[in-house]
Amino acid sequence: MALFGREPAPQKTPVRPNSTPATPAPVSSGSTIGRKVVVDGTVSGTEDLFIEGKVRGEINLESDLRIGSGARIEANVHAKNVVIEGTLVGDVSADVRVELSPSANVDGNIKAPKIVVAEGAIFKGAVDMGGGGSKGQGKNQNSAGSKENG
Repeated sequence: MALFGREPAPQKTPVRPNSTPATPAPVSSGSTIGRKVVVDGTVSGTEDLFIEGKVRGEINLESDLRIGSGARIEANVHAKNVVIEGTLVGDVSADVRVELSPSANVDGNIKAPKIVVAEGAIFKGAVDMGGGGSKGQGKNQNSAGSKENG
């Protein structure tokens, strides 16, 4: 009965060091083009790139590219993997995969072996998932032929 009259012991909350507000994490390692940066011209390189600013021209990377939700890209884009969360006006191609997140807005063609379009993404353009070589060429050719005949 003494349990009912007793107040529970206060719980201790762990003390956490002050942290900065959460910001989108860039790709694993590499460079960042910030929200207030505008690039006119060609961006190329061999390391991962995270873009939150504006780029006009061309982007050609041998590694991964992430276009953040605040980004506005007016360029043709090529990278190993491309994740789009912001706005892209131009064609995009990838060696492995292109992913459009729910906040993505793409006006251009997409070419990659793997393409993921999340619900909510806005996409206006054509899709090409062909490998460009002999791999799978016969299958794609047959389906294209049936469209022309039917």
